[in-house]
This record gives sequence, structure tokens and C-alpha cells, in this order.
Amino acid sequence: MREHFIDKYLRYRRRYVDYVVREAPHRAVLAVDAEIARLTALACFAALCALLMWILTAATFARPAPGWSAFAVLLAVGATTVAIAAVAGIVDGLRDLRRVRSLVDG
Repeated sequence: MREHFIDKYLRYRRRYVDYVVREAPHRAVLAVDAEIARLTALACFAALCALLMWILTAATFARPAPGWSAFAVLLAVGATTVAIAAVAGIVDGLRDLRRVRSLVDG
């Protein structure tokens, strides 16, 4: 699950960037930028979903519906977790940008 879903979609894909550094070094910085852009879009979408889910959660607590409240909390926590994972991937990509620039320039 981790390798096929979490590492592929929610994290910074360093193996992909390392492949581009080896095969097409002139496009290495572009590969990092593309990863950062992909994760930024994911983080924005997940944050929007999380906001809507937390509003839904608050609404379910306003009306007594215990089953729906638990389901809404689960959805809100899931969307929030995806947003946090995407932001962590963005941070990893920004850190790796220095390494890639030094490999390409040096």
C-alpha cells in the first residue's frame, strides 16, 4: 500500500527526479518543479475537501446523528491527513531542489 499509493501520490518522488537527473540532467530542475506543482495542487484540493468535511462534521454534531458524526469525522481526518502529507512532500521537494541544482550545475 505504501509503495503503490502513498509514495506514488502523496510524497515527493525522489526516484523519479533521480532518474531525470541521470537521463536528462538539463530537465532535472524542471522535474523537481513539476513535483512541487503536483503536490501543491494536491495540497490545495485536499485542504478544500478538509474544510468542507470539517464544516459537515460541525453540522452533524449540531443535529444528533451519531453514526453520521463518526463518518464525517473520519472523512475530515482523512482529508486533513492527505493535505498534511502533500505539504510534507512539498517541503521535501524544496529541500531537494538545492541538491538537484548542485548536481546539474556542478
